[in-house]
Amino acid sequence: MRLWLSLLLCLPFLGCGAELHYRLEFSLTQAGAVRGEAVVSGVAEGPLSELVFRLYPAALDPTYLWITEVSQTGQPLAWDQVHPTTLVVPMELRAGQTFSVRLQFQGQLPPLPATAGYGIYARSPQAMVLAQAYPVLAPWEEGEWWVRPVLRWGDALVAEVADYTVQVQLPPGWEVVATGVEEKLGPGEFSVRGENLREFFFVALRGYQTASQTWGGVEVESWFLPSHREAGKAAARISGQAVVLYQELFCPYPFPELEVVEVPLKDAAGVEYPGLILGGESYYARYPEGEEFFAEIFAHEVAHQWWYALVGNDQVQEPWLDEALATYSSGCYLVAHGGDWEELIQWWELAYERASQHNPEAMISDPLEKFPAGIGYGGIVYRGGAVFFHELRQLMGDEPFFRALRRYAETYAWQLARGEDLLAILQEESPVSLRELCLTWLGEGSYAGAGTKGGDGRR
Repeated sequence: MRLWLSLLLCLPFLGCGAELHYRLEFSLTQAGAVRGEAVVSGVAEGPLSELVFRLYPAALDPTYLWITEVSQTGQPLAWDQVHPTTLVVPMELRAGQTFSVRLQFQGQLPPLPATAGYGIYARSPQAMVLAQAYPVLAPWEEGEWWVRPVLRWGDALVAEVADYTVQVQLPPGWEVVATGVEEKLGPGEFSVRGENLREFFFVALRGYQTASQTWGGVEVESWFLPSHREAGKAAARISGQAVVLYQELFCPYPFPELEVVEVPLKDAAGVEYPGLILGGESYYARYPEGEEFFAEIFAHEVAHQWWYALVGNDQVQEPWLDEALATYSSGCYLVAHGGDWEELIQWWELAYERASQHNPEAMISDPLEKFPAGIGYGGIVYRGGAVFFHELRQLMGDEPFFRALRRYAETYAWQLARGEDLLAILQEESPVSLRELCLTWLGEGSYAGAGTKGGDGRR
């Protein structure tokens, strides 16, 4: 796989702004109180009678994030809180008509470790972590709003890419690390700009140290607690090496920089955001114990910069599409840096078999709801999905397999893809039929659309 081919395929989508724009303002207190404003502007993709916004943190507790006012050009608008996570704003729009809605919101970051969830909307003495801390416009696809249930496991966000302009006000002594490019304006005052972001995320830190290095033309900056300096430098090195490899295998890294941040996660080893990844503090604290899994954490989350941030998907209905690909990509990293494919596949197969014993009805291609309380989710979707992709690669051959993934990245860059879109491209590039293998691993329904051409230019 030569890098110049990836560059040729991927250059057309780099740097082009999105049609959706968010102008956000945040103000945080030392106690984690959040106040903010979102001005969301875009173009109606079809005749609309309403706009639908999601408040993801409210799934854990309605007091974590709520709306106080909605307006347009200074005039109040009616709105209906149909669910703590779902806000409907009635608005008649023609196809192609522009809109701009202002939403004011408040919230409260709960303290760790008491909070439910993964700790991605929470605070500790040295980190305030704010994932989806603002109203997110739901995707409009094929004549309907995509409003998916928010469960206590897996990833809930399904969103179109957007451009962001953000202002953040913090207490003195705190710094911002965010998706996009940050600029410090003064004590506690920051601005952030980002293009083509699947979501906006930021974390406020104090007492952290940093280390940075350029890998494959991408600056990788690591943020870590002073007592975890060795682990923080290792996280940056692993992430940078993964960027170099994935640029060669898939296409150029899609953002100006990559930031790697240590935070006290709960029930998660790492979490991905566009241009930024989180690593769990407990894994930093144990490093170099568990060094191989430590490497897998960051190799997996870096892979999500391609399979989630660049090529989006419905993470609730088809979580395998990004998670299995990210897991397999991390396997490519581990093998490229001294691992053994045979041992890795055996471990993945064992994890898949154990998970299947606990949830025997679930398949790789199932939605999140088929994994009640998350039972079997990681072993089936992540590890079982990775075994499926390895068998695809063996059946197709290396060059057709990676050519298909490069084409998938090019065709669906900045869009929301479906499983059938990827399977169609894999089949078109494959010298042999993939039908039986796909039916065995994914089931009849997931393979139904794989005989059609991949990619129709949808946004």
